Amino acid sequence: MANDRILIIDDDEDILETMGALLEYEGFKIHSADSVEKGIEMITEISPAVILLDVMFPEKKTRGFEAAGEIKEKHPDVPIFVITAINREYAFDFTKDDIKAEEFLNKPVDINKLVKLINKYVS
Repeated sequence: MANDRILIIDDDEDILETMGALLEYEGFKIHSADSVEKGIEMITEISPAVILLDVMFPEKKTRGFEAAGEIKEKHPDVPIFVITAINREYAFDFTKDDIKAEEFLNKPVDINKLVKLINKYVS
């Protein structure tokens, strides 16, 4: 793969470890950040092929939506996959069109589907 680096930004350590291990097994190089701020700092350093971004963070339930917009302003060519469980837990008034991301996936994510989507963007 030309760029096989994936950045996962999620405050849930279990998600970082599990999703990271599964994607690493599929041949990707995984970088993880447990906060939006750390993740945004890492983007320039590692030049990820894809960013997997959670929505809900302790400081604000919609922080991931805001972060997607911030990332797109500075790094418009980096695909963002928003990965969240909010559709089941909270009734936010957002649609896919409101979010600055290429993909919107619900947790738990089907790893085979995720790998296919990532490969679509890195090939």
